[in-house]
Amino acid sequence: MATIRRLAPSVSSLIAAGEVVERPASALKELIENALDAGARRISVEFAGAGKSLIRVSDDGRGMDREDCALCLERHATSKISTLGDLDRLATFGFRGEALFAIAAVSKLALTSACQGAKGGWRVEAQAGEVVKSGPAPAPGGTTVEVRDLFFNTPARLRFLRSDAFESSRLIQTLEEAALANPETGFSLKTDGRKSLSFAPVKAKSPLEAFRTRVKAVLGAEASEGLVSAVCERPGFKAWLFFSPADRLAATRSLQHWLVNKRPVQSRALQSALYRAFRDTRTKDRHPVCVAHLALAPDQLDVNVHPGKREIRFKSEREVHDAVAVLIERALIQSRSPLMGSLTSAPIVVSSPAHAYGAGHGPAPHHDDFLNLELRTSESLSTRPGDPAWWRAPYRYLGQIEGSFLVFEAAGGLFVLDQHAAAERILFEKYMAALRRRGQAAQPLMLPLALEIGASRRAEVLALKDSLAELGFEVEPFGKTAIHLTAAPAVFRKASDLKDVVLRLLDYLEDPAHAAFDVARGAAATVACKRSVKAHDPLTQEGALRLLEDLKDCADGTACPHGRPTMLAISRDELARRFDRSGAP
Repeated sequence: MATIRRLAPSVSSLIAAGEVVERPASALKELIENALDAGARRISVEFAGAGKSLIRVSDDGRGMDREDCALCLERHATSKISTLGDLDRLATFGFRGEALFAIAAVSKLALTSACQGAKGGWRVEAQAGEVVKSGPAPAPGGTTVEVRDLFFNTPARLRFLRSDAFESSRLIQTLEEAALANPETGFSLKTDGRKSLSFAPVKAKSPLEAFRTRVKAVLGAEASEGLVSAVCERPGFKAWLFFSPADRLAATRSLQHWLVNKRPVQSRALQSALYRAFRDTRTKDRHPVCVAHLALAPDQLDVNVHPGKREIRFKSEREVHDAVAVLIERALIQSRSPLMGSLTSAPIVVSSPAHAYGAGHGPAPHHDDFLNLELRTSESLSTRPGDPAWWRAPYRYLGQIEGSFLVFEAAGGLFVLDQHAAAERILFEKYMAALRRRGQAAQPLMLPLALEIGASRRAEVLALKDSLAELGFEVEPFGKTAIHLTAAPAVFRKASDLKDVVLRLLDYLEDPAHAAFDVARGAAATVACKRSVKAHDPLTQEGALRLLEDLKDCADGTACPHGRPTMLAISRDELARRFDRSGAP
C-alpha cells in the first residue's frame, strides 16, 4: 500500500496559513502592505481582543471590481508577477498571492472594495477559506478587510499565542513600522473601540526630512531627542539613518527599526553593522536607538527567504554591512565629541566614490572603499565639520597633573588630555592605516609561529584564510590540531602580539564575513595600548605638544579605540558661566 499521499486542500491551506500568519500581527502586516501596494494615502486600522476577535483595515487605494474581489481570495492569485523574471524587478510588498488566502483559511473574513469613482462596490465573505457570500455593496473608493475570530478553526495556534498585552504590542509595533517606512501615508489606530494612535501624512521637501518628521512622531520626544542623522547616496544604494549619540543609549534594543525598500525587515548584517559602529562606546546593557531606511535595486536583495518576508538577504552582504557600519562610525566621531559644542542638525553625508554600486551600475565597491569614505556635512564641505576653536593655534601648555593629564590653554578656555588614551588613539590609527595599505603590510616571518588550537577551531580559522590574507595575515595548516602563521602585518613584531592576533579569531568565528577586519582592529587596539605612553610617565613640554599635534591628525581624536575619552574641554563661555560672569572675559 502506498505511503505517500496528496494532502487534502483543506489541510494544505491550513499549513500554508501557518507559515504566513503566525500571529495577529502577521495578518495585520499583510493587510497593511496590500493597502500600500494599492496606492493608499490613508490607512485606518482597528483591532479588538488583541487581534483575535477583530482586525479591520480600511484604505483609500485603487480598490477592486467584482472579478478581482473574487480572485484575490484564491491561492497564488496575484497582480504583481506573471513570469519568473518579475521576481528580480519587484517593487511591491506582496507578490505570491498567499496573504489573503492564508488569512481567510484561519478566520471569518469579509472584504468590501470599490474602484475609485465607481458607483458601487462588491463584498465577499469567507469562512475557513470557503466563500459563503458574495454580492454588491455600497462602498467608498478603496478596500476594507475585516478579519474576525482569527484561528477559530486552529485552536492549537490560539493556545500558542502569548498574552493579550504582548499580542497587542506586536500589532501596534506593526503599524508603527509601516508608518516609519511610509511617511507620506497617514495612519490611524483604534484599539477596542478607542482611538489610540494617529500619524498625519507628512509633506516635506526631501525624503530625509519626511523620515525625520515621522521618526519623531512614532518614537516620541524623549526617544528621538538628539538623534544623529546620516546620509549615503550612491547610484543603486541610498541610506538615511537616524540613531542615538553614544551618550543617549537605551536600555532596550526594541527601538531599532530596519527598513529596506520601505519593508520592515530583520537582517543580521545590518544589526551587526550597528553594533560594530558602537563597539567602542557602549556597555553591554545599553543599546542604540536606530531607524534606518535603505533603498537598493530590487535584484540586490532576496525578500523570499521566509514566507512572512520579514527576513532578507543582500546579494552583497559584506558591502552593505560595511557601508552602514562606516557611515554610523564616522557620524559618531562627531556626535560623541565633548569638545564640539551643540550637535548640528545637518545630516552627515558620505560622498560617492568614482564607481557606483548595484546591479546595472558597475561593480560593487571593495571593502577598502567603504573604510575610506569621505565624511562631510551639508553645512561645510571645505573644513572639518564642527571643529572646536581650540584646534586652531595659538595654544599654551600649562603642565601635567598626577603624571597622567596634560593641561592646555586655547581660545580662552582649557582642555585636558588623558595622555595614555591620546597616545593609544594615535598609535591605533597608525596601525590601521598600515593594515589598509594592502600589499605593503605583510611581512614573512623568519620562523613560522605554531599555534595549537584544536581540530574544529583550526578548520574554522583556515576558512578565513583568504580574508586574513587581504590584511597581511597568512596561515597554513600544521598537523591535525594546529596552524602555522607564516606572515603578518609589519606593525605586529612581537611573537606575543601575533599570538594574541590569531587567537582573537576565535571571538569572531560566528561572523566570518567580517571577522578579518574586526580581528585586525582588535589586535591593533591591543598592541596600541601596550606600546602607548602610560599614566604616570613623565612628558616634556615638547612631548606634550607633539602628542596634541598628532591627535589633531586622527580621524577620531575624541576617544581611544576602547571608547575612553581622550580629553575634556571647558570653553571660555563655560568658564564665565561657572564664575557667574555675564560674558566671557
